[in-house]
Amino acid sequence: MGGTTSSTGRGGGTSLGDLPENCVAEVMLRLDPTEICGMARLSRTFRGAASGDGVWEAKLPRNYARLLAAAAAGDDSEEAAALELEAIPKKEVYARLCRRNRLDGGTKEFWLDKVGGGICMAIYSRALSITGIDDRRYWNFITNDESRFHSVAYLSQIWWFEVRGEVEFFFPEGVWINHHVGDFVVKNSNEPLNVQFAMVQIDCTHTKGGLCVDSVVIKPQYLAQKMAARTSSV
Repeated sequence: MGGTTSSTGRGGGTSLGDLPENCVAEVMLRLDPTEICGMARLSRTFRGAASGDGVWEAKLPRNYARLLAAAAAGDDSEEAAALELEAIPKKEVYARLCRRNRLDGGTKEFWLDKVGGGICMAIYSRALSITGIDDRRYWNFITNDESRFHSVAYLSQIWWFEVRGEVEFFFPEGVWINHHVGDFVVKNSNEPLNVQFAMVQIDCTHTKGGLCVDSVVIKPQYLAQKMAARTSSV
């Protein structure tokens, strides 16, 4: 988005910087976070409006306080302790939640999508219930630089293939999709939602092998639709 300057009167002129900050904030409420950050570079007035709590609170999930508490609980740093003790600007809350926030000993993580503000979650293969995972004849954890968790569960060979998982979290309201599994709808973001999932092939007439299990990812439906649109256009 660009800015223009128009002149009024004989000797003077007005510019975008002359707009009242509250008017600029009203415009920003209708933009996504990346556009807001871009507009903040236009002038001091725009920068002030782009830092307002009202603008950023509108972009946060309604249960952002619970999400921030979950992020702090999974982080032992001094910064995390400070987040719980004092109020911080909503822009900083948004930025904090956009980071990868680890849970349950680092086996799960969640983050806000920077553009749309939707909650995404990844569940590492070590947090899944995998039949035979402790027997190296069947499964091994191997290093993989492409994995967000830096290793994957590799299946050498097995007759009974069964991978199950479960997560309970304060997902915001909206429609969610877990690719290849199904859709679910969140009706109350103030109650933790229990989601169970599985990948099973227990036909013992043949063995299974050569499969890598990295993680389970839960994303808002709009992100899946955007990804599908990009794929179909290639």
